[in-house]
Amino acid sequence: MQPLQPAIKKDIIDHPFRKIEIVFEAGKTTLTTQDELLLNAYIRLHDLHLDIKNKAEKLYRESVAINQNIAFLHKELEKVGATFNSCVEIADKLSAAGYNPEEASLEKMMAAREETVSELSDYNTKIVSVYEAAQALNKKMNEEADSDEEKLEALYDELTSLSMDHIENSENNAIDPVAFDEQFNQFKGYANSVANQCEHLLHSCDNVLTNYTNLNNQTTTIYNVWNEFLKRYDLLIAMSDLHNGAMEINVN
Repeated sequence: MQPLQPAIKKDIIDHPFRKIEIVFEAGKTTLTTQDELLLNAYIRLHDLHLDIKNKAEKLYRESVAINQNIAFLHKELEKVGATFNSCVEIADKLSAAGYNPEEASLEKMMAAREETVSELSDYNTKIVSVYEAAQALNKKMNEEADSDEEKLEALYDELTSLSMDHIENSENNAIDPVAFDEQFNQFKGYANSVANQCEHLLHSCDNVLTNYTNLNNQTTTIYNVWNEFLKRYDLLIAMSDLHNGAMEINVN
């Protein structure tokens, strides 16, 4: 009869990032101190990759919400522009010779101006809020990227060192070093795939600042044109006051 082969024990840790399979040396079932150190570092590496993945997904969700607000503000800016154009049309009619008082008057222009000022004020509050959210998102992305990179590098270095020590003392340890190395290589392949997905999500987050910059440029254009119009508005008011003053003198 063939002698019975020692049983090979396998344990599974159902980690949320990726299942961890622990293969023991034949006939061994109890972890040594070196086994525990190696396994602990390996689990912490899974924890870190899961944390990075979760943060990338959270940042992506935040970026989607900010981009939706930016798209909404584009429509709001169009409304402000339409109200502003109505104000300009009234001013154009007032500037024309022989204008129809039913179509244009200082009162109508003043009312249109107040409406535009109100809409601009409301819009400004919203765009400042979006700007702050976009800046906060960008800051978190940069800070967490630098921090995570340092943590990953340190943990991979630690695991490599522990693995080398573990192999040198493999005859006294329980975890099969060859099986562990195979599992570790599979893990790195999976982790790289997830990292690429996270990078894609974070690239989408980068679009937030681009989208905000485009909105801000359009906003600046509207503000500049509006400020120029206010000079014209003040001039029309001043001319009206002079005209009314001259009429009073003639009457007297």
